[in-house]
Amino acid sequence: GADAFCDGFCAALKEAIHGSVVAPPSTFGETLSQENLAAGSFHDRCAMAVSERGWERLVVSDVGNRDHRLYGGAQYHRALREFSLATKCLRLPTITEDEVANAAGVGDTHDGVNFLRAACVIAVEKARTSFDPLLDSLKLRTNHIMNNLFPVAEYMLRQNLDRQSKNPLRPGSDGAEIITNPQFRDLVKNIFEDFIEKCSDSCMLRCRDDLTALTRYITWDLNERSSGALRRSLPDQGDIVSVYQVAVASSDKSKRVDSGSKASSKETVADQEQRALVKNSNNDYRGQQVVPHTERERDYYNLLQLMEEAACARDANRTNLVVSGLVQHIVAQWRESFGKSVCTKFNCFYLLPFVEEFQRHLRQELQKVYEGDMTHIFDLDESKRQLQRQVTDLKNECAANKKLQEKFDSVSQMLQSG
Repeated sequence: GADAFCDGFCAALKEAIHGSVVAPPSTFGETLSQENLAAGSFHDRCAMAVSERGWERLVVSDVGNRDHRLYGGAQYHRALREFSLATKCLRLPTITEDEVANAAGVGDTHDGVNFLRAACVIAVEKARTSFDPLLDSLKLRTNHIMNNLFPVAEYMLRQNLDRQSKNPLRPGSDGAEIITNPQFRDLVKNIFEDFIEKCSDSCMLRCRDDLTALTRYITWDLNERSSGALRRSLPDQGDIVSVYQVAVASSDKSKRVDSGSKASSKETVADQEQRALVKNSNNDYRGQQVVPHTERERDYYNLLQLMEEAACARDANRTNLVVSGLVQHIVAQWRESFGKSVCTKFNCFYLLPFVEEFQRHLRQELQKVYEGDMTHIFDLDESKRQLQRQVTDLKNECAANKKLQEKFDSVSQMLQSG
C-alpha cells in the first residue's frame, strides 16, 4: 500500500509540474494578486525604478496570466517571469556624496582619485544590498508554490484511484486504503516539505556563490582585450571627457585672460570634435583601423586631460560625477547577468529535483521509518485499545447469540413435547 501510494503521488506531482487540469483551478489555483498576498510581491519587497501603476502595466504586458488561477509548473513559470521583470526594473543604487568622498580615499603614491577603485568599492556594496532582497523574495515565492503542490498531487491521486476502482477491468490499488490514514499522510507531507527546504537551500547556496563571484571581482570586458574595451565599458564617455575639457579650458582661460575669445572658439571646435569621437566610439571595432593623425592627437589630448585631473587635482563635483556614472554602469551590467543566472539555477537545482529525485528520496525516507520506531506514525496504544474493544464486542455478541440459541432450543422442545 505504501509503495503504491509513493508511486502514485510522485506521478501526480510530475504531472502537475508538467501541466495538468485534473485538479480544478478554481479550488487549487491562485491569481497573481493572491500569490503576492500570500508570499509577497517583488515590487513591494525591492526598490523598483517604476511606479506601482507602471509595474502593473508591465506585469500585464511582459508577465501575463495575471488574473488566471494557476498551480504547479504554470504558476512557477509565471513567478520566474515576474522575477525577470523585477531584475530589469530594479532601481539603480543612489550614491551619496559622502559615500563617494569616503570611497575615493588616498593612494599610497599620490593623492589623486582612483576612479575605478572607488566605483568598484561602492558598486560591490550597493549590488549586495540590492540583489539580496530580490533573491530572498524569489525563494519565498517558489517555496509557496511548491507547498501548494501537495494538496494538488493528493487530489490528483485520489481521482486516479477512484477511476481505477470504478473500472472493472483494472483491480483497485492498495493506495486507496493507506491514503485515508492521517498519520501516514502527515508523514509524507513532512517529507515533502523537508525536500522543498533542501532543494531551496541548495539552490540558494549556488545562487549566492554566483552573486559573490559576480560582485567580488569586477571584469570589464573579458572577451575583448583591444584598446577600445575600456572605452566601451565606461558609461557615457562624452559626458566624462567633456567635464575635464571644461576644467582644462577654464584653467587655460584663467591663465590667458587676454585671449578669451580665441580660447572660446578653440573650445567649441574641441567640443565638436569630441562629439564626433563619441559617436564613432559607439561602433563595435572588430578589426584594426587606420586612425588619422588628427584623431590620434585628439585621443592623446583627452588622455592627458584625464590623467592630469585624476593625478594632480581633486574636485568633489567632478569626482562625484565620474564615480556615480561608473557605479551605475557596473550595477546595470550585473543586474542582467544576475537575472539570467538565478533563473538557470532555479530551473536546474530547484525545479528538476522534484521531477527526477523526489520519488527516490521519498522511498528512502519511508524505508528509514519502517526500520525504526513507528509509534509516532501509527498509534499502537490506540490500535490495541480498539482491538480490545472489538474482542469484547465479539464476546458479548457470542454470549448473546448463545442465549438466543438456548431460547430457541427450549421453545423447540416445548413444541415437540406438546
